[in-house]
Amino acid sequence: MTNFVSCLDSNFLDSHWKYAIEVQGLPPEHFSVLEKNLEPNACQTCHNRQYQNWKESFHSKSIGKGFLWQKEILSSEEYRSCFQCHSPLPETKSELSIEFQSEEILNSKAHNFPYGISNPSILCASCHIRNQVRYGPPPRTNTKDKLSSKNLPHNGYIAKTEFESSAFCKSCHESKPNGKRLNGKKLMEVYTEWEKSPFAKQGIQCQNCHMPDREHSWKGIHDKTFVQNSLLPTWKITEKNGIYHIEAELKSINVGHEFPTYIVPKVYLRFFAIFNHNSKPVLLEESVIGRIVNTSLTEEYIDSRIKPQKSHQVIFDYDPKENKVHQFLWEIVVDPDEQYVRQFEEQLSSINATKLTVESKRFLQESLLEKKNSRYLLFTLNWQVPVLLPQ
Repeated sequence: MTNFVSCLDSNFLDSHWKYAIEVQGLPPEHFSVLEKNLEPNACQTCHNRQYQNWKESFHSKSIGKGFLWQKEILSSEEYRSCFQCHSPLPETKSELSIEFQSEEILNSKAHNFPYGISNPSILCASCHIRNQVRYGPPPRTNTKDKLSSKNLPHNGYIAKTEFESSAFCKSCHESKPNGKRLNGKKLMEVYTEWEKSPFAKQGIQCQNCHMPDREHSWKGIHDKTFVQNSLLPTWKITEKNGIYHIEAELKSINVGHEFPTYIVPKVYLRFFAIFNHNSKPVLLEESVIGRIVNTSLTEEYIDSRIKPQKSHQVIFDYDPKENKVHQFLWEIVVDPDEQYVRQFEEQLSSINATKLTVESKRFLQESLLEKKNSRYLLFTLNWQVPVLLPQ
């Protein structure tokens, strides 16, 4: 195999992400025991930085308790359809469903995962290996004249520029064209949102933000620092005849798609007044940013998400009457898993919960708690009401 062959193949992504992905097959005979092992901890031997990033990422947790409990409420076909993105390889799918335990798949798994599959989530091989051939982005330096494939592990790799393109992510971060639509929009339109944005016109790809320096952590809405660096909150308060006028704006400055994307996360803008040092804040106004749909995914109530480089504004007046305001407070809270929390709570309180096995119900309860605990306070802004000094 020629090492570091870089060419733009218009059919590459279609074949790379076709459904269903084919089995890896038998490893080349001259491969070492390590080269034949497709477990991520084998890849760690040479790619430790990528492995450590991946291990903490949501890609490594794509098959978790929140996924597994749903096997009992979904049809077999619906459940298996989720594997396409949550567990793309047929070898990992065989850990989840008997329908993927054909002789061909089990034979491939035995040869490529000789010590078993410890985690059937999105693995290194899910993106980088097809039919025993390794693929990846072009090397940062031109080394093709210095290194030949015979001197490299696993015959080197084939370089594809698509690994640095947003189109590479589209297969799993954009609902299929014939998928469910609400108000004319697919449930997940991350790629479409990016494609319409100024970022796409500037050539800024998903990888530039979510894989900086080729980092494999894919940070997003669950990461507080990542989100803080993507938004700019500003506000001003004026007073006239005892009435306070509040104007607040949350601007999307570094988000290449609508904020927040998809139907799951919600962001809450809450405004409070504090009347003295010891009093509890009094809620004055609340605004929700997100795409709010019902738990059965049949109706969209509101879509207040912020488009790239646009803003969400909240403007209101407040009359404290005889109360003296000491301070105004603006809190911005992120609930990354709001939709899941509603759906999981509904399942626990429904008749379906009584039909779940003990293990599945435990998975559901533990996943619900995990989703609730993902909430965090993104920003807190304080506006001290000035005191008029005697003249």
